[in-house]
Amino acid sequence: MGLEMSIFRRSQQIIFAMAGFLAAVASHPAGAASSGAPTVEQYAAHVGGQIVGAGQLVVDGTTMTCGRRPTVLDSTLDDYGAAYPGFLIINPRLIARVPKAVKLWIYSHECGHQFRGPDEMKADCFAVQRGRRQRWLTTDGLEQICHFIRPAKGSTMHYSGPQRCQLMQQCYQSRRVY
Repeated sequence: MGLEMSIFRRSQQIIFAMAGFLAAVASHPAGAASSGAPTVEQYAAHVGGQIVGAGQLVVDGTTMTCGRRPTVLDSTLDDYGAAYPGFLIINPRLIARVPKAVKLWIYSHECGHQFRGPDEMKADCFAVQRGRRQRWLTTDGLEQICHFIRPAKGSTMHYSGPQRCQLMQQCYQSRRVY
């Protein structure tokens, strides 16, 4: 299955699973946060994931942060990573298979959703520019990311892999903040 189809299926599965989970949480006396969304603790308990506190996730020797947002390590997630309001989700089983620059980009892309919203290109640019500023992303690392996403077909959520790569290369060179 292609990366884009996997992402689309994962998004559908998360939406359906979270809808059922939200209904269960709402009916529980302890309930969810006042917004109706589950807390990171409720999500982790539901999927059996491990919560890593904000600023405590270390990926190949690099400490990753996304403001005050924790990360759930969820080996059942059918993608490398995902973002949920207030926390990130990383699949440690899948992320172990890719080079360091790709791992850090995946985490930063999901963090980008926390600050830039659901727009995939803004999340891509956020991740690339963050990597350049923090000096963990070089042109060689960007090429590893492009190699990783190049096979991806376009969808309603994402441009094709080659298009994303071209736009990320532009973001890498640009001083404009996305």
